[in-house]
Amino acid sequence: MAASLRVLSMGWGRQTWTMAAMMALDEMPRTDFIVHADTTHERAATYEFRRQWEPWLSEHGLKVVTVKSPQPNVVEQSSVMIPAFTTDPATGSEGQVRRQCTHDWKIAPIRRFIRAELERRGEKIGPGLVESWQGISLDEFQRMRDSGASYITNVYPLVERKMRLADCIAWLDAHGLPTPPKSSCTFCPYRSLSSWRALKQEGGSDWAEAVMVDTAIRNKRKGALYVHPRRLPLAQAVSIPEDFGASQSTLFGEENSCDSGHCMT
Repeated sequence: MAASLRVLSMGWGRQTWTMAAMMALDEMPRTDFIVHADTTHERAATYEFRRQWEPWLSEHGLKVVTVKSPQPNVVEQSSVMIPAFTTDPATGSEGQVRRQCTHDWKIAPIRRFIRAELERRGEKIGPGLVESWQGISLDEFQRMRDSGASYITNVYPLVERKMRLADCIAWLDAHGLPTPPKSSCTFCPYRSLSSWRALKQEGGSDWAEAVMVDTAIRNKRKGALYVHPRRLPLAQAVSIPEDFGASQSTLFGEENSCDSGHCMT
């Protein structure tokens, strides 16, 4: 049974931007909709990239629909949606909160849009009715998974084309298109150590929001919560050369391999 509705889950990161651009230039079949689930917590550079390039997609006949979660933002919520690092001073135990942000801020809003569109079309929910195109490249194949909903089939066009992230960047360059910054929430606990340092060095609203969220979640559960794996207040956990009056980018050698991302890009 052929899908009645095809949707690209757009994160405005490198892979999904490549897919949207390939559609615009007719190098990839077009989906019925490009849907961006806005967490409202992306880096300022991501929003600026969207502002600049969403009109370009529109000029090529592709409309981006932006959806959001109706829930309060991460600071106002009583529960903790992000996979914050935990510590219990009484017992010395450490752990990590179960991640709910991807489902509640990205997957659920897109599915509400899909169901509303199916209802508008008078379509009955049934197996294989919808294809959800995901921006996962071959080097991230381990992130491929079923949708968990019988009426939605996840599709991975970049994997099918054997395109890695480097291939996406090369394709964009060959077509005179820019490579966007990596998409992620400013305070994402899955951010690598080098990425935390870069965020602090950049400063501005992104770093300020990350520090604010880290402080706001501290005592929302028993023990203490942190966005950084060192389980210290963020401004203290992240050290950069500028903190010591230096500017050498290689002063610190710690690294983390978690740069591939845990959310839709």
